[in-house]
Amino acid sequence: GHFRDELTRQNLLSEPMASGAGDLGQQVGDKGVPQCRGIFVCDLPPGLAELELRQLFSQYGDIVALQQADAAPDEAIMIEYATFEAAQEAVETVHLANLRGKTVRCLPISALEVIRGTMVSGQRLIIENIDPAIEVHGLWDVCSLFGQVLDCKLQLTEDGKSCGLGFVHYSSNEEAAVASSTLHKMQIGECEIRLRPFQWDDSALFTGTLYARLVYNPYMDAAGVSL
Repeated sequence: GHFRDELTRQNLLSEPMASGAGDLGQQVGDKGVPQCRGIFVCDLPPGLAELELRQLFSQYGDIVALQQADAAPDEAIMIEYATFEAAQEAVETVHLANLRGKTVRCLPISALEVIRGTMVSGQRLIIENIDPAIEVHGLWDVCSLFGQVLDCKLQLTEDGKSCGLGFVHYSSNEEAAVASSTLHKMQIGECEIRLRPFQWDDSALFTGTLYARLVYNPYMDAAGVSL
């Protein structure tokens, strides 16, 4: 369909993310890497109906459930698949793909849970003064040289131009420390980038970083809810 045509495969994630997968199921693969059946999709273009989303994401396997995870203007959804393989294929295909002019981020729920618990632990770094010519795929590739990247974003204006500001969230403090010491004040392109630890006040600088606020709240258990 037209959704398949709009989706372009770019910058694949090669491995499922580590950590628990809550109620969405977890399995340890041959290499001891946990997999989960749930995915979190954010930075979606506005106005997509549930039927359209189901048509798009059912290409990768049977969907057990789909629910809204964050409200407009930060549209995000959570999907539970019937199999681990379907969830992994969805992440590998959809993550950083272009859908109706927006670069979509697609993360395993296992990664989402780690991110939510380590926002200000030192694993998340703000990247400032990024060359406007650099795109998110390039930023992710550079950051991946120093460890496992759970999430990374280049903030854009409403018309799709770079704000020169981004973040990267590593799976460990050690990886973040190496990246920060190596990349801080390094010239990439025409600009000398600067890195610093993320603080809660920085949340206002980015869209698409609510991380399923509608699903994870004080009235639900710590592992989240079954979709």
